Amino acid sequence: MKSCDIDQLVEQYSDSVYRYCKSITYTLEDAEDLYQQTFLKAFELHKKISLEKNPKAYLLSIATNIWRNHKSMYARRERIAPTVSSELEGVQIEDIRSEQDVLEQVVKEEQLELLRKCVDNLPEKQRQVITLFYAGELSLEEISKVLKIPKGTVKSRLHKAKEELRKEMEGLE
Repeated sequence: MKSCDIDQLVEQYSDSVYRYCKSITYTLEDAEDLYQQTFLKAFELHKKISLEKNPKAYLLSIATNIWRNHKSMYARRERIAPTVSSELEGVQIEDIRSEQDVLEQVVKEEQLELLRKCVDNLPEKQRQVITLFYAGELSLEEISKVLKIPKGTVKSRLHKAKEELRKEMEGLE
């Protein structure tokens, strides 16, 4: 693959990769770092990426593996020397025109935050599948290839994740 093909990959899949990175990370900064690392790794592995196969799934699997490695290194560091986080995530509300817009935005942000917490509470295997399905917009077959598991296992994990989320969200209302 030529370097211009990397440009083509960035142009075609940058939105999907960025959206996926935002959905699996905890902060916007982590999402941006993961996004950049994903395309840097894709540039390193450009000879392995085939446009005939599914490059989007390949890019998302790169992001998944980088994030998995990051989390395991972080967990190892935390076992050795725990840190206290001082970061607070703020609600960003842009282009507010009326109080009703503010109220609607706040309610939407609260609902999204609840959903995100529920997704974070899922077991890792279910969280991966549901994130790839909704945020990564991958098909069951593509998720199967990314995670290197059978398609039936993907279906099962997705079903269990949806059920858990439904139960948890109903319990919060």
